[in-house]
Amino acid sequence: MSHRTAAWLAWSLCAVCVALLVLALMLTFVVPPITDRPSTGLAVLMLVLALAYPTVGALIASRLPSNPIGWMFCGFGLFYVAQRFTEAYADYALLVNLALPGGEYVAWFSTAVASGSLPVLVSVFLMLLFPNGHLLSRRWRLVAWTAILGAAFGALGDALYPGHLPTHTYVENPFGVLGIISGGGFTT
Repeated sequence: MSHRTAAWLAWSLCAVCVALLVLALMLTFVVPPITDRPSTGLAVLMLVLALAYPTVGALIASRLPSNPIGWMFCGFGLFYVAQRFTEAYADYALLVNLALPGGEYVAWFSTAVASGSLPVLVSVFLMLLFPNGHLLSRRWRLVAWTAILGAAFGALGDALYPGHLPTHTYVENPFGVLGIISGGGFTT
């Protein structure tokens, strides 16, 4: 990938993050306050600070396109802002305008993206790949694959766990699976 293409792609990802941020802020202001959400001022501060990830990622990726650290920052920033946008959309669709489609599914997506697996995975890979974007040796691949599989299984478990969604406590998980492990069992 050329430097010009990488810079265009990185700054486009940053612009998408800004657009999602603006939409999330607009939706946050029209939803009535929810007890388990931060105050509006704190939400604005958190969303503005969330632009640090895609901005730093765009700076690194536009100057060093072959280094994955910049792209990881861009991707993590995009996931975080997308989670905040989907959280605000789900609140708006489920509490203010019930005619909007997919509120429960967007709430589920918000919960799936907000699971703790993604930040842990990004943190592990930032430590493994810092400073030059390569693992120290081939033996570190085991740690990388263990982190990937652990994050994937953790996210899958969080996404399929039955009951109320952690980010939207008033919504039942539409994809929750009852089974022996979760205590639901199967009835005939």
